[in-house]
Amino acid sequence: MTPEEALQLIKQGEGQRVEFKSSFAEENKAIESLCAFTHADGGTLFFGVSPDGRIVGASLGENTLESFSNKLRANTQPPLTPTIYQVTLEDKKVVAVTVANARPGQLFYAFGVPLIRVGKTNQIMAPDEQRARLKKEEAAWSEERDRPRFHVIPESVARRETAFAPDFGVRQVSGDSLANFEWRIRGPRFAMDWRVASGLAVARTHFVSTFDLTAEPGKDNLVGLNEMAFEIRFHWRGQWRHELHRWPIWRTQLAQKVHWGVGEERLPPLYLDG
Repeated sequence: MTPEEALQLIKQGEGQRVEFKSSFAEENKAIESLCAFTHADGGTLFFGVSPDGRIVGASLGENTLESFSNKLRANTQPPLTPTIYQVTLEDKKVVAVTVANARPGQLFYAFGVPLIRVGKTNQIMAPDEQRARLKKEEAAWSEERDRPRFHVIPESVARRETAFAPDFGVRQVSGDSLANFEWRIRGPRFAMDWRVASGLAVARTHFVSTFDLTAEPGKDNLVGLNEMAFEIRFHWRGQWRHELHRWPIWRTQLAQKVHWGVGEERLPPLYLDG
């Protein structure tokens, strides 16, 4: 999300798809709103914006966003996986948390309660409404069955003291065939732009890149500091779908060099839409 896009949403004011929180002290209410958004039209919640739309800025410590992400996942069932952006508006830090609308058959609970967005308010979903949503599960399962899924393995890793060059093998294991898809390696130590791969030639493609591990690590709200991730995205049935695979990495100081290791994949993969 760009600063211009954030400002445009803030100008709309609070409503069906937008809500403001002045600070992370209101994170419980924020989690409830994100749950309510996903059962309606999706939406964006801003931290650092007052209820009347003034940009007041959010206080961000070293682990504020990670702590919020963990609390969100711990108190929603199944865990919500929104996209979190940090933007600077009027020289103040603002955090935007965006969640897509749930698929048919999906029902989420925040602190044990199913909520739905109605105008500016979060309402408890009536039992009949919950049953009607869950009746769509069979159709939703049919869609999930046809969704493309991938198996990703690190085939080799060239390790040097200042560089790390992972080479991944990818194969599609189920779902509709894809003509092409986009991929990238990501994480606080691994940042790269999206690249395009042919779905028809995926078994013959080497997915490789080289990273300078002496650079200062960045931040990634889904991948930890000592993790490496391989992300795939593709457009399917009118929406962008994302698949995220993660591995732990570690650094060992040997007598004359540094050795980087890669562990087993963190399971299961994250399936992210939007």
